[in-house]
Amino acid sequence: MVYLIAAVIVVLVAYVAFQYAFSAGNRMVTEESSQEEVTLGETVLVTIPEGASTKDVAEVLEENGLIDSVTMFRIHSKFNGYDGTFHFGTYELAQGMTEEQIVAILQSGQQYLESVRITIPEGYTLEQIAARVEENGLVTAEELLDEAENGAFDYAFLPEEKGEKKYRLEGYLFPATYEFSTKATAHEILAQMLDRFAISYQKIEEGNQSGLTADEVLILASLIESEIQVPEERAVAAGVILNRLEQGMLLQIDSCVQYALGTRNEVVTYDDLEVDSPYNTYKYKGLPVGPICNPGDAALEAAMAPEDNDYLYYVVEAKGSSNHVFCETYEEFLAAKEQYKNSGN
Repeated sequence: MVYLIAAVIVVLVAYVAFQYAFSAGNRMVTEESSQEEVTLGETVLVTIPEGASTKDVAEVLEENGLIDSVTMFRIHSKFNGYDGTFHFGTYELAQGMTEEQIVAILQSGQQYLESVRITIPEGYTLEQIAARVEENGLVTAEELLDEAENGAFDYAFLPEEKGEKKYRLEGYLFPATYEFSTKATAHEILAQMLDRFAISYQKIEEGNQSGLTADEVLILASLIESEIQVPEERAVAAGVILNRLEQGMLLQIDSCVQYALGTRNEVVTYDDLEVDSPYNTYKYKGLPVGPICNPGDAALEAAMAPEDNDYLYYVVEAKGSSNHVFCETYEEFLAAKEQYKNSGN
């Protein structure tokens, strides 16, 4: 027992000594830099995604040659109370900066000035994202779409093959507010969005209770994002879709047909329903071949934890309304549908 206590004391003393040496070293650099200018290396732009953990921040810094060790940065951050104090955004840093200097900049929130702030709403498709990027004076929509299809992106969550999907990155571009450098390439813009999605994808892997694969959760979330606007209805609708899948029913989701056609008309016609596309859930059973939009965290959470219910149908409650009526039987569905038709007269 005495030896154990002694060992613990030795470890604690060593750790405190290390922290003191680290802090002293940083103070020496700071004091010396006040007397003579410290020579810094190449400047680099780094982007910290919204919602990034200390580990995520450390990995970005290491990838850009700004720190030597992700582990040591995390230890210093934990010991000094820096966790949760870093602001997301794009920053101009220089190789050769001390960790204290880097941390101070990331805590300040004073981002690189030559940037454009763009908000990508939940439920935007890749085509809509490309249009918004062009509207804000960055790369053209055509350039972004081309890079999305043909660029090399090394992310474990991206499928190796596009298959029959309309766009291979659809669904993986997380909707959020971004700071893009005015000089950012199409690849860099997409990479920032994929970096942010990586955080949400990890949540899917850790918290998925749906019985679906992670990719199927993403597809389900895109359906919920496109169909449901009322927050408390998301998990309910997710349960409906799973119930239909379990019973081998066609999903018959209008948003899927609209995605196949590239339209967002309020009314889907009988002619529209005839489109021969793997996204047409009126023709083909199961989930569509891929996501039909880029869902946000709320839709992803609903897809990960669908409500356990017996509903098989949902109908908009009234014209001009966002609320839905959820039904267990076909007869209830027909009655709700008739009520919708007669509303607003």
